[in-house]
Amino acid sequence: MPADAGTASAAPELAHAFASFTAATARLEQEYAALRVRVAVLSGELEEKNRLLTASVARERALEAQALRQSRLAAMGEMAAMLAHEVRNPLGAMELFTGLLLQDLRAEPEPLRLAREVARGIADLNHLVTNLLEFTRTQAPRQVTVDLGALVDDALRHGADLRCAHGVAVERRLDAPPAVADPDLLRPVLTNLVRNALQAMPDGGTLTVAAVHDTRTVRIAIADTGPGIAAAEREAIFRPFYTTRARGTGLGLAVARELVTAMHGRLEVDSEPGRGATFTVTLPRAGEREAARAADAHRSTAPEAPRARGQSGVEKVKA
Repeated sequence: MPADAGTASAAPELAHAFASFTAATARLEQEYAALRVRVAVLSGELEEKNRLLTASVARERALEAQALRQSRLAAMGEMAAMLAHEVRNPLGAMELFTGLLLQDLRAEPEPLRLAREVARGIADLNHLVTNLLEFTRTQAPRQVTVDLGALVDDALRHGADLRCAHGVAVERRLDAPPAVADPDLLRPVLTNLVRNALQAMPDGGTLTVAAVHDTRTVRIAIADTGPGIAAAEREAIFRPFYTTRARGTGLGLAVARELVTAMHGRLEVDSEPGRGATFTVTLPRAGEREAARAADAHRSTAPEAPRARGQSGVEKVKA
């Protein structure tokens, strides 16, 4: 066979082999690309599952730490309640004897000043004990018709020491119908808010207690002319143990909001730095029949307490 004939017969075979090789290479490249896509998908799924596993472990550890913290707080709460109960009795005796001492020292200015300092310290301790007891107590509020004026008078009476010491004037605007609440829970709420407002005005100012209403609610606003509250702190002040005062415990507002919430109400704050703060308690309004009954009861039991009235029906309580 001539050489040219052999070369001619081998050319188609080489072309077929090259075409087969090219096709196989292309197929391998396609399969390799698909394999790379699959590996990328599996790697992404593996990373996501690792992330979820890590988050789950972190969440479990956080829950364990939270459970441990809650158990410690519960133990501290039980201890605080026990101590508060034990301290309450001697505090009551101290308050009684200090009151008698203040009466005996009315003609001696310097001893009277020192006795008033002692009385103020006892009042602060009593306020702290009350907050501790309210903070650790499980609330089961009653839903009765309450006279807001009597409760406000109680709160102002408990803050009389601070009001006199700081020279704060009080304006009282309480032309509002009765509300539905628990008086035993609402009383410490108003006391906390009044004392906080008075403490915000160490150099004097005006404390305004006003009530407004609509067809469904009654709102009690307690406003001061103190330094106000920064926007970043308006919710933080309601957290337990958060305080901006050197001698504060950070329980007063936390207790107040918890008690108001238990009575199906709301406690909110509106403030601007340099323009004072207003704390508003919103409660359900009593019906007409309950309101009339509460008004009759108040008229039959309330003592005569003359006040100097200013313009627009505003009652001004003298320091």
